Amino acid sequence: MLLPTGNDRFWTYGYDAIVQAAFAPSNVDDRGARSRPAGNQVSDAASPGTAPVSSSGRCGNVAADAAADALIERIERAVEPTASQRDALEQLRTAVAQVIERINAPCPAVAAATFAQRLTAIQDRIWVMHDALLTLRLPFETFNNTLTDDQQRRLRGDASGFAQREANATGGRAQTCADPAAGTADGIMRAIERAARSAGQQRAGLDALRLNSAAMAKLVAGSCPADPFLAPMGRFAAATDRLDVMLFAVMSMSPALQQLYDSLGDKQKAGLNRALRQTRQSGP
Repeated sequence: MLLPTGNDRFWTYGYDAIVQAAFAPSNVDDRGARSRPAGNQVSDAASPGTAPVSSSGRCGNVAADAAADALIERIERAVEPTASQRDALEQLRTAVAQVIERINAPCPAVAAATFAQRLTAIQDRIWVMHDALLTLRLPFETFNNTLTDDQQRRLRGDASGFAQREANATGGRAQTCADPAAGTADGIMRAIERAARSAGQQRAGLDALRLNSAAMAKLVAGSCPADPFLAPMGRFAAATDRLDVMLFAVMSMSPALQQLYDSLGDKQKAGLNRALRQTRQSGP
């Protein structure tokens, strides 16, 4: 995230990925029973007889020390730190390992069973990432301030080199925020619309929800840094801004999504469950 690596997963998850996670499939119903889901439930645990997905499989957890060491080694190669800079660099390594552990910690050992639990888990994870980034800012900025102009140019050149290779591989521009679930949110909104089409009283709420969802998608998309060649501190600021926007989107949409979901009757939820499965099978 701080330096482009060719595997910048942080930037590739946006509003569509959030909505997709909230409406993920499951065979644990909203009562928490470990059984086949009732037709009226939207849930996301593993199918009976299959191994549950590990927390590392869902959240992409990485070993904190190994990830911190890899980042510090890359910085060392780029800037060739002096003896006097190594204390600040070691403090940065310690801070990176700590924040990675904090980000990994809230990933649940088992998948959230209910819609409300998933919304809470998504919001909690973004909060942790947001707070971890604030914790990392001071040691990162302290080390950056010890660098000479030449060292900063070399560090920026290392970052730009990765970004340029990514740009060359994607037809002339870096696909910094290419959401792998792009279009999912709109598909899910259409599925909800089909499920609730017979309930006139729900129509106004559904129309407002879809408009708000489109606005949130546009807002999150707008938080993607326009310049793929940002220097490290610029990427830091951009990442902070993106997390602020994503957190705002989740906190804004969660009550409306939960209210609409709770307003659906059993028959409507069954229809929604079928529509969501069709949406997932056909792709965004």
